[in-house]
Amino acid sequence: HQEKITIYADYDADGIPGSVVLSSLFDKIGYTNYDVYLPHRHDEGYGIHIDALKKIQTAGSTLVITIDVGITAHEAATWCKENNLDLIITDHHEPLCDPQGVQILPEPLLLINPKQSLCSYDDDMLCGCGVIFKCVQAFIQKYGNEYHIQEGWDKWLLDMVGLSTISDMVPLQKENRVFASFGMRVIKKTKRPGLRKLIWNAGLNINYLTEEDLAFSVTPKLNAASRMSHPKDALRALIAPTELKATEAVKHLDTLNNE
Repeated sequence: HQEKITIYADYDADGIPGSVVLSSLFDKIGYTNYDVYLPHRHDEGYGIHIDALKKIQTAGSTLVITIDVGITAHEAATWCKENNLDLIITDHHEPLCDPQGVQILPEPLLLINPKQSLCSYDDDMLCGCGVIFKCVQAFIQKYGNEYHIQEGWDKWLLDMVGLSTISDMVPLQKENRVFASFGMRVIKKTKRPGLRKLIWNAGLNINYLTEEDLAFSVTPKLNAASRMSHPKDALRALIAPTELKATEAVKHLDTLNNE
């Protein structure tokens, strides 16, 4: 219905690639009325902030979809409900519990987290990017024909999912092992100029890339953005549409990482 949507993602090397996954789906189906909000690590801190939600709503958004954040955002979820701002939380962190160990969950419009007690999904150790990837797969299963998404298109998102799975240090078992393995294969063929440039500038050969290369030479540069400047600097590198823009964005990340 052409509602404006804000993707609200965490500022690290899990949430930022997760925002690329969801925005890639929107781009694929021709949905342009969206933006990405990444909270500032130092000025705002981790979590969903009501001040940020107020700005988002003032800017015209009527739906917020979180990635890698929100399972403890009780006040934010309540505020959204009281102020007619639809909130979908996707997260992978542990919910709060009462003294008896019963989970205390926020009440957004929709809550997607494999760690909530009522969720029967087989793997509850996915990273935040992995969770939103499963949402994208579900969307494609239901609406893929309607939006003319060719079978197998979603596999090209596994570069971001593999990067996040390795960066967030989740156990490489079950589905995470699949994400890491196939993610590495897709990274070696990635169509994203910024990711290729990040790897090249780290002095790595993309054809012989290893998990350790990613974790110790690429991930720190993405995380340097939020620690030294703003996480959008990392997002710009990952979504850069051309070699020129990728070169500029990655050069900036290299500078921040060196600092």
